[in-house]
Amino acid sequence: MMVATTDILSRIALPGVLLLTLTKVIPYFYPIPDNVYYAVFLVLFIWFVLRGGLKISYTYIPFLVALFISIWVNEIPAYFKVWFRVLAFLSVVFAVGPFFINPYMVTWRRLLFVYVLAVIRWIVIISFFAWAFRLPFVHGYSGFRGLTNQSMLLGPLAGISMVYSLYRFYLSSGICERYKQIGITVISFAVLLLAGSRAALASSVMAVAFFYSRIYRHRVERLARLVFMLAILAVLTAGIWWPYTERIRSKMEGGKIAGSLTRSRDDLWDARMTEFKGFPIFGVGFATVKPDYAKTNKVNLETGTIEPGSSWLFLLSSMGITGFLAFFIPYLSFMYRMFQRESVGINGYFLGSLLFLFFFHLFFEGYVVSSGAYLCFFLWLLLSECNKVINVK
Repeated sequence: MMVATTDILSRIALPGVLLLTLTKVIPYFYPIPDNVYYAVFLVLFIWFVLRGGLKISYTYIPFLVALFISIWVNEIPAYFKVWFRVLAFLSVVFAVGPFFINPYMVTWRRLLFVYVLAVIRWIVIISFFAWAFRLPFVHGYSGFRGLTNQSMLLGPLAGISMVYSLYRFYLSSGICERYKQIGITVISFAVLLLAGSRAALASSVMAVAFFYSRIYRHRVERLARLVFMLAILAVLTAGIWWPYTERIRSKMEGGKIAGSLTRSRDDLWDARMTEFKGFPIFGVGFATVKPDYAKTNKVNLETGTIEPGSSWLFLLSSMGITGFLAFFIPYLSFMYRMFQRESVGINGYFLGSLLFLFFFHLFFEGYVVSSGAYLCFFLWLLLSECNKVINVK
């Protein structure tokens, strides 16, 4: 596809969307009403269609079909406001996701992706220095949260920042720039430990492993030496970083006492599996649960707010095996091709690493269709960028 240049309105929209999405991350920003938040994305999508036409990217169209079928075959309680949820989700993913494309959309999403990565790094860096200077706002009810709403968000953002910094290291030519990227990588890892999210830590380590397995795919001996050196370095510096794993260790110890390392998720996972077994084909309805079917569900009956516990299991329970496969198969295909194809280059290896990070993180957090969640926005923007790279290569 031909790549277009962005017009003045599209360029104005870039900082606007960045600031808009940051209201979902930084609690000190003025809160934007949900109706306004989703309307901005919808208007952007319509503007791009009017500007450059519309071409369907069929990769994830079966997911949309499964979405509507899951609603059609179920009686969903009114308090879930399912059609508002559908409109909200489609507004975001049509604007930034891989469903529809034209030259203007492709260019604008690429710029947005680059700027979002830069913003994430700044959030992590500021969070680190705020912690270093012992500023009081960095701690919340969930522990160290830095500049964000909660630690469960800061953790994956730090992981993304760490992988991105490693990627930038290999793009750098000057020695000063390389030291800078190493420094940001170390800062990101420190914030990752401080956030205390086991899921984010494990997912980020997996992502780094994916990245290096591709970078050194033809230099296995060098990769082995690198792993050995990192292991030695980790042992020698254990006295420095080990104290910052206190929150992670306390969670592990609490899990052992309770008899399960995933005790905070077990009930939610059981609820999702119960719903899936009862409604295996099309699920209980897009972005909803069955409160009277799985007794361990956590639902606010006034607002319809739910806690899924896992994105993968939530897709299974809410949209059945049909919706799950409609999302999982293209996702796995993206990840496999980023791993297998050398033609995607280091850019593709970086994107594949982020896919790998989210692949594991989605087991523990349920934001895949939560249109108001920042990680939902970033995930679908990532899928759009992956779709572009694969089709170009």
